[in-house]
Amino acid sequence: MVEIDNLPYTISIVLFTRYPDPGKVKTRLAWDIGDRLAAEINRIFMSKMLAILLRKMKGVNIIINYTGIDDTKAIIEGFDSALAEDIDQGIKSGILYFIKQPSISFGERIDAIAKKLGKVIIIGSDIPGITSDILSEAIEYINQEQAAIALTADNGYYLIALPYYRDVFTSINYGLENVAQQTYNLMQQNYSCVSILNPTLVDVDEISDLKSLGLMDLIEQKRVDISVIIPTLNEVDFIYETLATVIKQAATSSNIEILVIDGGSNDGTLQRVEKLKKDHPPILMQLLKVSSLGRAFQMNLGLRHSSGKYLIFCHADTLLPSEWDRKAISELEDENTKLAYFDLQFYPDHLGLKLVAWTVNHIRRSPYGDQVFCVRRDDFKEIEGFDYLCLLEDVTLFNDRINYKQCHRIPDHIITNGRKYSNQKGNHTYLSIFKNVIKNWGIMAGKKLLNLPANQLKKLFHDFSPEDELLEVPFQNKIYTFKYHFPEKLLHKLLIWKIIYYQKSMNQLIPEILKHCQGNDFFIDIGAKVGVVSCLLSMVLAKNRIKTDIIAFETVPFRHKLFQDNLSFYVGEMRNKIYIENVTLGNTESLDYFKVEGTSLDSIENKENKNTIEVKIIPLDEYELPNEKKISVIKIDFEVEQLEVLKGMKNTIKKHRPILIFQDSPPLMSNFLSKKNNIKDIVEFIKSLNYKVDNFNNINYVASPIIHKWSR
Repeated sequence: MVEIDNLPYTISIVLFTRYPDPGKVKTRLAWDIGDRLAAEINRIFMSKMLAILLRKMKGVNIIINYTGIDDTKAIIEGFDSALAEDIDQGIKSGILYFIKQPSISFGERIDAIAKKLGKVIIIGSDIPGITSDILSEAIEYINQEQAAIALTADNGYYLIALPYYRDVFTSINYGLENVAQQTYNLMQQNYSCVSILNPTLVDVDEISDLKSLGLMDLIEQKRVDISVIIPTLNEVDFIYETLATVIKQAATSSNIEILVIDGGSNDGTLQRVEKLKKDHPPILMQLLKVSSLGRAFQMNLGLRHSSGKYLIFCHADTLLPSEWDRKAISELEDENTKLAYFDLQFYPDHLGLKLVAWTVNHIRRSPYGDQVFCVRRDDFKEIEGFDYLCLLEDVTLFNDRINYKQCHRIPDHIITNGRKYSNQKGNHTYLSIFKNVIKNWGIMAGKKLLNLPANQLKKLFHDFSPEDELLEVPFQNKIYTFKYHFPEKLLHKLLIWKIIYYQKSMNQLIPEILKHCQGNDFFIDIGAKVGVVSCLLSMVLAKNRIKTDIIAFETVPFRHKLFQDNLSFYVGEMRNKIYIENVTLGNTESLDYFKVEGTSLDSIENKENKNTIEVKIIPLDEYELPNEKKISVIKIDFEVEQLEVLKGMKNTIKKHRPILIFQDSPPLMSNFLSKKNNIKDIVEFIKSLNYKVDNFNNINYVASPIIHKWSR
């Protein structure tokens, strides 16, 4: 409960806000403009609102109900000196209070402070259109013992005025799009008179909101020129010098931000980065920790969180030349240049390494990632960054997204560590250099000529033995890598089969699902396996700004765990919620049992065995949805017992009338080798629910509700 006593006035205005911490505030806006810029814009809006409250509103208590930080001093320090002085005066005079929000649900947080204050006006900090006139009108209603609400353009509200306490918050479903209507209905039940204030305003969640308000100049005012993105993994020996060089060698270090994206270091790398931040406090720097299968995952996350006009992708063991920022910008100011890069130089100083560098600089057409890629952020965002590979993400960039003729070499050298050309003792010899050159040629030939998956090439040439197998899925214009498990079937072990099946299947299946997702609804993935469909769909939904949440059911515990891992790799590309349930769907409630260890896909009978995991079997009709959204699409994998699953969701189908999509696993895996599914019985059952069934490609089916057209 919020503790506020002996307030000087009877009416309080509460500003609900969040500390502008990059990456934790205005995340939807940050999707387009980067974390730091989104946080800065949040700070600007918060400053504007505080200035109105302190300088124009008289005879009211002002409560800043904040979250995201413990120390209010850090909040105040972010404002200009004049506002900070006004805040200090407000605190001393007893009209201004900073109160931290408790760790409870959003509705409970609003209810807690409203209950304590009684006569209260609650507003948000991300509505730049709120004026003192609007607040004064709300005060007038309270003085007349009337309630009021002011609406936002997206069916929410930006102000609520209560003459006395009633709980109009905790029973609201904030996951739905009609929050304002729910709240207004509840207010009408609790207050004798409820008014809707004008005007309807826009709350800033997306870049389109800034455009509609004519506030795009805020971005340019606060934007830095360059974001330097550095992926790290156990780089304790190199990262400090690399970061220090980025700062010291820049022509204008005040106009850059640095994003260090760490993939799970355990050698002191993170501590070295933190020391650099302390040694150079004026520098804008973010340290992000992510789950990763390779450098591409980290650099793509850096792209998503960056805010500079230009991006510099620099490896953790690479030293930039003098005035690197001026030279990179100079090249990229030419609109015909899509990517700029530096000449390559290795250390230590070895003749063999000099020959390798000369070959790269003067013979090879397209550059390597070692040479520091420099791009315009908007251009790179448009091509969606690197392929999600564990290797060769720099090479595949030039396959069909950037023409090497649009790349321009900057006539200056970066210096990078030649450790990959050393022998097992860490020494550089002509033999070790020659062996590694041949190895690199082999990798390039395997990718360019045979189109072998990067993870297989890494196994062959780098003694790479991941705990889990990896699957590369070409989807639309990118390649995505997932942790996977291939059953001991010959077709699954053929590399070319994996590529052909998954590329064809996903490029047909995902668009079919997408066209039925309406927003503010659910897609249900039954038999989700390791989450390939759910993850890819979620990323496509994000790109299309469709707010469809996903509920995924996977029975087998080890695949459920792989799904969770895969979700963590791509969470930076997603904007909707994904609920992963380790539950079996069927027709009746019972239990399944699986071994704790191992990769068996089948349940076991011996439930008394201590090394087992218990998995519930429930009908979908008995599953409690996270909220009351409509189910628009249900995908059912052929590997599950579809007829039993369908019987267990009969009432759900009748209520929501979703599109049903039946996905086959790779052919000869389930439908042809398993006796679980009888297609004829399934089709007859679906038709009995007034659905029609079509085959939308060779192996997948879609069932749609029949809509009767009535004639007079």
